[in-house]
Amino acid sequence: MKDVTNWCSSPRQFTNEGASGSNLEGPGCFPNYLFDADNDVWFRFIAVATTVNISIIGAIENNPGGTLQMPQFALYRGSCSGGMAEVACISDALGYNIVETFINNITVGQSYYIRVDGRNSRTGSFQLCINNFNPVPSPSSDCSSAVVLCDKSPFTVPSVQGAGLNRFEITGGLCVPEESQSAWYKWTCESPGQLSFTLKPINPSDDLDFILFWLPNGVNDCSLKVPVRCMASGENVSERLELWKRCTGATGLRPSSTDIVEEQGCQELDDNFVAPLQMEAGKSYALMVNNYHNTGNGFSIEFGGSGTFVGPKAHFTVSKLKIPKGSELWVKNASSFSGGIKKWEWNFGVDAKPQSANGAGPHKVVYGSTGKKSISLVIETNNGCQVTKVRDIQVTDPPPPPKEEVPPAKPEPSLDATREEEEQETEVEMAAVNSDAPLGPSSGEQPSLQNNPSQSPIQSGGNTKVVEYEAEYSATIYFQADSSNLEEEDKVVLDEVIGYLMDDPEYFAIVEGHTNSIPSDEYCNKLAAERAENVIAFLKSQGIPEQRIIRKIYGKSKKAVVDEKYRLRRKNQRAMVKVVKRKDE
Repeated sequence: MKDVTNWCSSPRQFTNEGASGSNLEGPGCFPNYLFDADNDVWFRFIAVATTVNISIIGAIENNPGGTLQMPQFALYRGSCSGGMAEVACISDALGYNIVETFINNITVGQSYYIRVDGRNSRTGSFQLCINNFNPVPSPSSDCSSAVVLCDKSPFTVPSVQGAGLNRFEITGGLCVPEESQSAWYKWTCESPGQLSFTLKPINPSDDLDFILFWLPNGVNDCSLKVPVRCMASGENVSERLELWKRCTGATGLRPSSTDIVEEQGCQELDDNFVAPLQMEAGKSYALMVNNYHNTGNGFSIEFGGSGTFVGPKAHFTVSKLKIPKGSELWVKNASSFSGGIKKWEWNFGVDAKPQSANGAGPHKVVYGSTGKKSISLVIETNNGCQVTKVRDIQVTDPPPPPKEEVPPAKPEPSLDATREEEEQETEVEMAAVNSDAPLGPSSGEQPSLQNNPSQSPIQSGGNTKVVEYEAEYSATIYFQADSSNLEEEDKVVLDEVIGYLMDDPEYFAIVEGHTNSIPSDEYCNKLAAERAENVIAFLKSQGIPEQRIIRKIYGKSKKAVVDEKYRLRRKNQRAMVKVVKRKDE
C-alpha cells in the first residue's frame, strides 16, 4: 500500500474467500482450533510516521464494510525472506464484526505487514482502513485544557472518555445539547483563509457531532467562546435507514455545503456537513467533537483549506544526504518558534545506532545497513503543541579500500600558468542585489561573495563601501531542457538549504538562474528567471521570508561547462542556491 495517511479502501474491496494458508505460525491472538482453516490475506506498507491505526470493517450494522464476520488481524515487521516479528494482534471474539487497534513507536522507513483472517474459519469481504500519523497529545474533555494544534497534519484519536470537569460548557440552545464523550482542540490562525475538515468515526456506526467556536479573548480563554458552526444530524428514530443514512458516518466542514447548523435528526436538506469557515489571522478557535453514541471509540480528522495554524517550524540539518554504511552522520536541530521549544525527540530509522535520542543535538548516527533511511524529529513547544519533521537520506555500500599507487611526477607549471592561477584565486564574485530584498544588502552596497573574503572597495552612487559575505553552504538544482519545474528530489536538496536558513536568522539565500547557450538571449534570460523564481517560491512556502532571498539572473552568461554537447549541457541548465552570512565589519 502506497497511501497510508488516513486511507480507507472501498467497502467490500477485499476478501479472504479462496485464500490459501501461510507457512507461518499463527499469531498469538488467533484461536487455534483443530479444524480451523487458514484463510489469511496479506498487505504491506512502509511506515511514514510513528503511530498507526488499523481497522478491519466487516458486517457491521448501518455502514457495513463487507460480509466478513468476526474479523481478526496481526501486524508484523521484518521481511518475507529475513523473518518476521509480531508487533500487534487483535481478534473479534464478541462478534462486533469490526477490529481496530493503535500501535505506537513504529519505525519510520520500516516495512510492516498486515495479516487479515476471519475467526473460526470465517470468510467474506471487508474494508481496510489505515492511518499512519504522528500523534498529537491525548485529548481533553474541557476547553480550558484542550490540546493546542499548531499545524494541519491529520491525526487519529484512539478513544474518548466522558464530558470532563466542566459538563456545562456548551449549554445555551446549541444544536448539541450536552457533552457525553468529548474531545477539545484549539488553535490560532496564522495565514487567513478557508478552513475545512473531515471527521471519520473509527467505528462507522458511531454518530459524531461537533461545534466550532471563535475565542475572542485568545487561545487561553474559553469564557466568552462564540459558536460559529454546529453539527448534530443523525438518526431519525423509528424511520427506515435509507431515509437518514446520509446523516451518518463522516462529518465536518465541506466546501460544497452552505448551511452553518444542522440540528439533531436528519432533515430534508441535511447531508452531515456544514459550510467551511473563513479564518482570520490572529484569531483563535476551538473545536469540540462529541461521540453521541457513548461507545468510547475515537475518530480521525483531516484538515483542508488555505488557512494555516500558528506553530513552530520543525526542521533539522544532516551532514550529508548520501553516506557510506558505517560512516558517521551528524544530525542537528534547526527548528524555530518564538514561544519556545521544550522537547526534541528523534528517531533515526532502521538499523541506526543509536535508534533514538532526545535533545536538540547535534547527534552522531551510524547505520548498519544500506538503503533509504528516514529520520524523524518531534518537537514540543511550551504550550504543548507538537510538530513532526521527517527527512530521508541514502546509505550506500562503503567504497573499496584505495590502491597504493605511486603518482607520476608532476611537471612544474610555467610562470604564465602560475600567474593565471593566482589571478583566478583572488577573483571576487560580485553579487547583484535585487531591490525586492530589503533585508539583504542595503542601498548603495554590492556584496562580494567568497569563502575567505578580502576587502575590496566598491563604488556605487558616489559612495565607496566594502560589503563582505561568507558562503556557508551551496546547492545546485538541475533542470530538464526548456523546463523550470522542480522535481521531488530537488525539494530534498532544497530541504538542506532551508535547514541552514532556519538555523541562523542572519543567513540569507542567493538564488542564481542559469541556462545553456543554445536558444536566444531573451529566451534564456526569461527561462533562467523562471527557474530562480520557482526555487524562491518553494523556499517561501517553507517559511523563508522574501527579505532573506536575493535573485541573480545569469541566463547563458555564466556557464559551468563550455562544451555543450547533449550530455553535458544539462550542467548549465541549473539554479544555484548559496547560503551566505554578512561578515562583521
